[in-house]
Amino acid sequence: MKVRKSGRALFAAVVSVSAAMIAFSTSASAQNDTVPKYDVYLGYQWMHPGATVPAPFGNPNNPTPYKVPDMSTGFGGAFTYNFDRHWGAEFDLGHSWGNSNYESTFSAGPRFMWRTEGSNMFLHALLSYNRFSVKGLPNGTDGIGAILGGGWDLPFSKNFSWRVFEANYVFARHNYASYAAPQFPDLRRPTLNGARLGTGVVFSWGGAPALTPTAACSVQS
Repeated sequence: MKVRKSGRALFAAVVSVSAAMIAFSTSASAQNDTVPKYDVYLGYQWMHPGATVPAPFGNPNNPTPYKVPDMSTGFGGAFTYNFDRHWGAEFDLGHSWGNSNYESTFSAGPRFMWRTEGSNMFLHALLSYNRFSVKGLPNGTDGIGAILGGGWDLPFSKNFSWRVFEANYVFARHNYASYAAPQFPDLRRPTLNGARLGTGVVFSWGGAPALTPTAACSVQS
């Protein structure tokens, strides 16, 4: 099936990027003096689940599609260990809710950051555990997915930045076999093609202190 193939291709791409990051980090030069060793992001997030599931209390042999509404309340966080000036290993979590529904993600993968004097832009590719719950469909469901996206940080110092925005594509697959018969594959095994937007603050620390410029002179007689 096309959806299943696209999911496998997505996972293969994320794994390939992860392998490239590890290979690159082993041969990278020493970390720049002004680059922190660790980053922690905390912020607000908005979620568009991009999901249509069987409506609660329906007949599995004739299920009614239910398009899960957007979730305007949520929070996100991430911890990143920086290998060098550009590459880091990121561990991300997010939780959004609304209309008695919720979606939670726990993700990990590589992050690439382009650092300039007054702006930091990044891309990441993360493998995810996805927990999705719809009111009236008990117990929620667990799925595997991915988060692909990036954002822009505005640094005020080495230790503090404002994440102006973060924008992600959120992919996941879930199983509702108990609520939709096999002749309804799109409802029985729905694919989440979601979007996640966020903003917040970034705290950074560690790494070598910035070098202080020195001047030397000599007097010859």
